[in-house]
Amino acid sequence: MQLGTRILQNPICLAAASWQLDGTGYEQLGAIFTRTVTMEPKPGLYEEGIWQVADQTLLNATNMRTESAEILVNEHLPNLCRYGVPVLVSITAPGIPGFRKIARFLKREAGDQIAGVEVYITTHDTSKGYELNAKFVREATQAVRNELGRDAAVVVKLPPWPEHIRSLAIGAQEGGASALAATNTLKALHLPDDATGDVLAGGLSGEALRPVALRCVYELAHDERVALPIFGTGGIFTAGHVTDYLRVGASAVQIASGEWLEPGLSARLASECAHLKPSAVKL
Repeated sequence: MQLGTRILQNPICLAAASWQLDGTGYEQLGAIFTRTVTMEPKPGLYEEGIWQVADQTLLNATNMRTESAEILVNEHLPNLCRYGVPVLVSITAPGIPGFRKIARFLKREAGDQIAGVEVYITTHDTSKGYELNAKFVREATQAVRNELGRDAAVVVKLPPWPEHIRSLAIGAQEGGASALAATNTLKALHLPDDATGDVLAGGLSGEALRPVALRCVYELAHDERVALPIFGTGGIFTAGHVTDYLRVGASAVQIASGEWLEPGLSARLASECAHLKPSAVKL
């Protein structure tokens, strides 16, 4: 898969990579995408904020902790770069100035270490958030592209909205994206068995998300206006799941929940799926 100025060696990529990533086989991956960071840290929970709510399905709590870009660069990036595969930093911000600021910081402090960034597009949980539409996606992507320069990879990760994802993708493409990722988490609620327990709000990932994410990839791959390669992401646990995403039009996949539930899964699938080519399994 062509990603910016690079060609990924493998269709399997690790997303939301653990800061303490350890083990073997990760050098076979196509790329490593970090956990999403912001310019300033957001206090909250780490692993305690991830709940398994069904079989191979996770709810990532709204109050999850978000590390700052500075901590990523100073403390965590060397660990992720040591595997010798492209590392992309996943970033998010409440508005265009925020995306511009964090992209500028990463270019200055880590431009020689990272292959690019993933622009994590999501709606915000308060009324202060910007409206999420194609114009916002285009301007956020363009702000990041202008700061990073033309050679860096800019992957735009879109929300799981099959009925709207095509227009958002066009916005990303017009803003200078190198690739698209479909999708990020689906907003959901979990009610604990204890009727007195707090309702858990967050983003759904894993098995339950896969059918929606597959539809989103299909929508993008079958829109003649969309000329960007696509990462499929959501509920990938087997080589068969990887093939499913390639069949509907993805060029590569990202594994996040599967790695959290089964550490080392992405490395194992990278070994099993190195031979897969999108053109060989196209519908």
